[in-house]
Amino acid sequence: MSDIIKVKDKECFINSEDLAMLSENEHRAVTKLIRTYKSDLNDFGVLTPVVSKPNSKGGRPKTTYDMNEEQATLLTTFMGNSKKVREFKKKLVREFFNMRAYIQKSETIRLAGKEVRKSLTDTIKETKENERMHGHGYATYTKMVYEVCGLKDMHKLWKETSKMNPAQYKGQTFRDCLIPDTLKRVELAESLIKPLLELDKQYSEIKETLKPLFERKEIG
Repeated sequence: MSDIIKVKDKECFINSEDLAMLSENEHRAVTKLIRTYKSDLNDFGVLTPVVSKPNSKGGRPKTTYDMNEEQATLLTTFMGNSKKVREFKKKLVREFFNMRAYIQKSETIRLAGKEVRKSLTDTIKETKENERMHGHGYATYTKMVYEVCGLKDMHKLWKETSKMNPAQYKGQTFRDCLIPDTLKRVELAESLIKPLLELDKQYSEIKETLKPLFERKEIG
């Protein structure tokens, strides 16, 4: 996963500040280049400025730009071709490649996870567990999975933050913010619940069965 390539609506982009840092340029030099070639960059998507609010001490708002892969790659062609710039271009290509691979891996795990969740939901209904939990069976087991996977506090924070910023989190779920390895742990935990329910195990028994399986062991 890249620290400088971000994801928005499943599309990779880089902010002009991060691009300036990666290319070892001043941000004002990069933004000047962006404004000069804005019409060319807009051929690959509308380039929208991101204006940040001034800090508590005052000052002027800061304007940056989020650029998709095509826009960022095109911009680098206007930077000359010195040894330093060539190294920067290679880094940029690697960063975008790594993030695309990360997105693809995450999407593959999410699709598999949907099938696991559907199967678990069906089992919760078929075993009458949902009735015993007054219609909250799947939600209850989901919370249990997050707890045994060590995600209880993270899930709580995500819920609070998403309520405070509904527009920013529109269409997103908690699982969208999880890295692939964590998603796989969640999927595995859910897949283990189904056979335990089919063996008529109670909620408390299932929880106690899963907890030691997902404890992270300290080494050394």
